[in-house]
Amino acid sequence: MFKRDYFMRQIEQMTVILHRILFNKEHIPLEDAQQLLDEASRHLLGLNIRSLQALSSKDILELLSYHGNLDTAKAMVLSDMFVVQGDMLQQHGQTEEAYRAHLKSVDLLLHLSLSSEVEPKDEVNEEIATRMIHSLERLQGWIIPEDIKTLLFAHYEKQGNYAKVEDVLFHYIEDHPDQSLVLEQGVIFYKKLLEMEEELLQAGNFSKEEALDGLRIVKQKLHSFENS
Repeated sequence: MFKRDYFMRQIEQMTVILHRILFNKEHIPLEDAQQLLDEASRHLLGLNIRSLQALSSKDILELLSYHGNLDTAKAMVLSDMFVVQGDMLQQHGQTEEAYRAHLKSVDLLLHLSLSSEVEPKDEVNEEIATRMIHSLERLQGWIIPEDIKTLLFAHYEKQGNYAKVEDVLFHYIEDHPDQSLVLEQGVIFYKKLLEMEEELLQAGNFSKEEALDGLRIVKQKLHSFENS
């Protein structure tokens, strides 16, 4: 309860600024909206939003760590800010810049999800999962970079959402048919699932039959690749 109360207080500190942009994004000048975002960004980490976007997600999380403890609430607020920035840029026709902002939000959430600070079943993980859905929706129709797909694979596996892991795996195989490494990773994944209890698989929207079928398909593709 303390963790969630602390998180909500952090969110509330940014709510006024973010809502001023969200609810007025069709009318507020781009320069004014950017100034508001910079104000919020400096409040969090002392840097404007574009400077933070230029940093790697790993570096951002290190900046948000104090005495070895990661401030997950601020990390999620920052991911919200990247979403707002992307929406704002999209509204003003700056599509490429909007794509990069939304991609940054997803990348930051993935690094946060895979950090040792976040447990698969805790409240922070649930908050991350909700934000992930919204951020990924904004990237529909865009190319997802290889490194993001790899992180998504690990993220969904950590959450126990095996159906989503399979979706990412087959999208990756479809986009990169010349890479045997991902096929080998798929074989390892399905073999791991076959060793699990049926109840755990069902909780991840999966089954032993689906794991066997997936393993068969991936092995066939790997065999074809090795003999091509």
